Amino acid sequence: MKAILLFSGILLLGVSSAQAGTLTRVANFGDNPGRIEMYKYVPRNMSRNAPLVVSLHGCLQDAAIYSNVGWTQLADQLKFYMVFPEQPTANNAYGCWNWFQRDDTRRGRGEIQSIVEMVEKMQADYSINARRIYIEGLSAGGWMVPVILASYPDVFAGGATNAGGPAFCASTRRYFWDLFGWWQAYEGALSAKTCMNGKDYAPRQWGNLVRKNGYDGYQGPWPVLSIWQGTADGTVDRMNQQELVDQWTNVHGIDVRLDKEEKIDPGDRVTHQEYHDRDGTVLVETYLIRHMAHGTPIALDSDESCGETGPYILDEGICAVRRISLFWGLKAGWSPP
Repeated sequence: MKAILLFSGILLLGVSSAQAGTLTRVANFGDNPGRIEMYKYVPRNMSRNAPLVVSLHGCLQDAAIYSNVGWTQLADQLKFYMVFPEQPTANNAYGCWNWFQRDDTRRGRGEIQSIVEMVEKMQADYSINARRIYIEGLSAGGWMVPVILASYPDVFAGGATNAGGPAFCASTRRYFWDLFGWWQAYEGALSAKTCMNGKDYAPRQWGNLVRKNGYDGYQGPWPVLSIWQGTADGTVDRMNQQELVDQWTNVHGIDVRLDKEEKIDPGDRVTHQEYHDRDGTVLVETYLIRHMAHGTPIALDSDESCGETGPYILDEGICAVRRISLFWGLKAGWSPP
């Protein structure tokens, strides 16, 4: 039985009444062991061998609500396909991705396997570049992104998190007497809350969680990662941003020494940092936004305008989706001011 218990402290996101109105539901896309829903967005006049972006909503949201952060408009401009997975309340009472449950966070199982099957469905139906598949998410979705990157680094070239945290921070165990999954759900909620408050592990400890629980024996290149966080986030402690840096620099085999830092308008409230490999390629980047609460930043009436405001979709004068797309190498006629 899927976990449906969650502490009130893990109610990450509110409900918006805005509807994208442009997403198409896909009824059949594989075995779907996670029993989740699939929605796609296909811009007009697509060229062959186009990229694909997967976008994960947060708790108490759905695919249409979270599409308002600006991805569909950007897909129209840059010509990439999109998938918006949706978590039914039958799986989790609050619509959260079960990033703290073992059965949904291991390669070949549960929700993350269903998300990969969505990617495979898109590859079967459209001309998609297998080397240009990316995933991002907010809050519960932001916590699930590193888990998916760790478990399927052979599928995804890059990821991005908004108010997320390191892969496999939370953990649950199986108990022979736990017939209905209730104890595992309770244990998962406890572990998730601890993670959201921040854990002080060394980089190698964080990296070992990926090597132990992700794609066992993987020797290929690891996905790049963009990490976004607000300093006034009262739900996910800002310490999680550094924990993600520690984890993914270790996974990539680079040190945590900062290679570049810059202040960004508006008002120098945004600090952007980069971590490079020996060739100068940016493998991990962070955006820390001073005074921003829990949510994904968008920009209204600026050079990088995107999205529609709503609960936990915040006008901070900086467009996360545009900058994330540039980090991934999705070409545009726009560059940061």
